Amino acid sequence: MYAKPQPALPAYAPGEIIVKLKDSMLPVATDTVRIEAVDRASADLASRAGAIGAEPLFQRAWNERLGPIARNHGLDSFILLRVDPNQNIGSLVQELKSDPSVEVAEPNYLVKPGLMIPNDPGFFQQWPLLNFGFAVDGQPTTQGADIHAADAWSITTGDPNVIVAVTDTGVDITHPDLAANIYTNPGVVHDGYPGDLHGYDVADNSPDVTDVLGHGTEMSGIIGAVLNNNLGVSGMCQSKVLPVRFFKKTGPSPSDVQGSVADAAKAIVYSIVAGASIINASWTITVPDSDLPALKAAVQATSDAGILLVCIAGNEGLNNDSNVIYPNAYQLPNQIVVAASDFNDELWHAPGLPQMINSGYGPATVQLCAPGVSVYTLQARGPCFLCTSSTNPSDWYGPVTGTSAAAAFVSGVAALVKSKYPQDTGPLMRRRILESVDSKAALQGRVVTGGRLSALGALTIQLKITPPVVTKVKYKAGAQKLMILGSDMQQGATILVGSTGYPTSPKGDLSTLIAHVPDTAFPPGVTVTLVLQNPDGGTSQPITITR
Repeated sequence: MYAKPQPALPAYAPGEIIVKLKDSMLPVATDTVRIEAVDRASADLASRAGAIGAEPLFQRAWNERLGPIARNHGLDSFILLRVDPNQNIGSLVQELKSDPSVEVAEPNYLVKPGLMIPNDPGFFQQWPLLNFGFAVDGQPTTQGADIHAADAWSITTGDPNVIVAVTDTGVDITHPDLAANIYTNPGVVHDGYPGDLHGYDVADNSPDVTDVLGHGTEMSGIIGAVLNNNLGVSGMCQSKVLPVRFFKKTGPSPSDVQGSVADAAKAIVYSIVAGASIINASWTITVPDSDLPALKAAVQATSDAGILLVCIAGNEGLNNDSNVIYPNAYQLPNQIVVAASDFNDELWHAPGLPQMINSGYGPATVQLCAPGVSVYTLQARGPCFLCTSSTNPSDWYGPVTGTSAAAAFVSGVAALVKSKYPQDTGPLMRRRILESVDSKAALQGRVVTGGRLSALGALTIQLKITPPVVTKVKYKAGAQKLMILGSDMQQGATILVGSTGYPTSPKGDLSTLIAHVPDTAFPPGVTVTLVLQNPDGGTSQPITITR
């Protein structure tokens, strides 16, 4: 009998509390007026709470892509309170929750990178790309239990204009097998992120994205190591890797590294600003009594921005259906949650003990499996915990095991999909990937699709896409409700008002959808264009409304 895995208790950053101010306490006016009101309310709250200080959680100099989305999700009303680390955070949070200006208050919980420390430095084959059936780590393998990368590369190896954000511990951007595929800012000024030439460190507000643990470099190698350069390994795609570091050093030991919810949310927001189409989130947070509103708002913003967010099921063998793990648990239509499979197309388990599951799974909440056992990839160079200090280039590679690696493969395949189908948004990329898996008996009942990732399948599947027909729209300014009438409209459809997306819900059947849209989206006398998008990628003809 094996003990049932239990999620770890949440920990939080000392002396830090995330607060969301009530929108009802803030003016609906120009951005400048609203920001001034937030600053005043923050200062007043800090004074009442005896805090050391208060600061905006997110940068406020939003570009055209993020601006409307950020306002829609109230990103400007989140603040980070800094208090004496010796204070009782739990008691202070309870006091803040009773403050009339506060909508949400909670500790700044810590984030766990989804890593397993490599333990097989002799591994040299990239079986996930093309499995010849050779033994791996002394274990028998199944020929063809791979993602068919070589066949997919005959279609596309990836467009360099597609950006994959790796929100993680940093990246070794000068690694000779990765440097050519690292994002370089083409000269765009991203206000609030000075000097972001090759990504950004949102935890320390710095352009230095040096890997502080080694995990981010491992993921980046799986996604985008340079192909056909006579060096090391082959990455899944030749698109650009955007390093977004949100873990930071907390002490002198190589393992003294910490990430928080606040910084994870900042990393996602920066990825939107910098133009990412795919965000790799190979990390988890387990907090059973909160839905982490700051992180939730950032994740919802990725949906509005048309981004695919790739998450991990975790390495504790937990059923995600019954264990709340973030950001997985949001289950938005632009998210994919990934479990790890092995070289025999089985869920990752202890060698020779299939009943001892290591990978997280979930027949309702984890969408698919991808290779995640003994995956050969890049190793960062330097003093970090998973780094190598060797000056021999042949030592700058190593194996990694875990759902992080599995998610990185999905992110790489998503970049291939985006390269072939540049108009695809997150939900449509998701459909291509999920509807083209290789179905495997051992994965049935473990993940939604019962299958393992197929790069070739994702590029070649023919999808049925249903464009909705919008026949009429009505707007009630007092209730701030938009009513959409039509046919072929789907559950989870999004209404685009100008460039801003708003989720809809059915009123009765699917012939009528309702969206909550602020009246500022419909200035009196101004004609506004509306477009309805179904989750399957179908888009209506534009329709206009004048209030």
